[in-house]
Amino acid sequence: CRGREGIDSKGGQAYAAAAMSLVFHSAHPHIPTLRADVRLFQVAGVSWFGGGCDLTPFYIDEADASSFHSFWKAVCDKHQEGLYATLKQDCDKYFYLPARGEHRGIGGLFFDDMEKGTDGATGDGGFDAEAFTRDVGKGILDSWVPIAEKHRRNKFSEREREWQLLQRGRYLEFNLLYDRGVRFGLDGGRMESIMVSAPPLVAWKYNVIPEPGSREALLVDVLKHPRDWV
Repeated sequence: CRGREGIDSKGGQAYAAAAMSLVFHSAHPHIPTLRADVRLFQVAGVSWFGGGCDLTPFYIDEADASSFHSFWKAVCDKHQEGLYATLKQDCDKYFYLPARGEHRGIGGLFFDDMEKGTDGATGDGGFDAEAFTRDVGKGILDSWVPIAEKHRRNKFSEREREWQLLQRGRYLEFNLLYDRGVRFGLDGGRMESIMVSAPPLVAWKYNVIPEPGSREALLVDVLKHPRDWV
């Protein structure tokens, strides 16, 4: 509830919730991980929405990054000017591993606590958070499938696969250490449902430093210094 008037932070009030969550961990290191969700909460007659969609590649393909972010900018522009820039910044801020000084991926959209008619990028009273959230849900696969189709027949090496597994370790680090939903669920939730978004395989090595000028080093540089892709 995060301080909403009329809602008891200690709980006990009747509530309703609906959500859709998708995570795709490809076995192919050229296909980025996709994470997305949309959700609705209702308590004491108040409704609010949240969700987002973000991309976690293992190798940077600038055309992929541009098409993904351009897709979501078009969705945002349909609803409110300036919305994409706000939600992209919120995404970069949220999916961040402070202990490593790295972002989890190349971002996308992230939003929370949006109320119909009161929120958005500018607080515009005419913003329809429900319609926007529905459009995000409808667009999830369309933002990612062309990227998967582009790369799924690519050949890849064992070295690339190992790098993918090492980077998946970062994904798991974020989920267990920083993700609000996972941390909330671990306090008495259903363990299997909470961990289902984790990568099926990960790898760990001590102090992995990519070779300067390599594609792996480029990824790390982008994760440390988020770009504007549109």
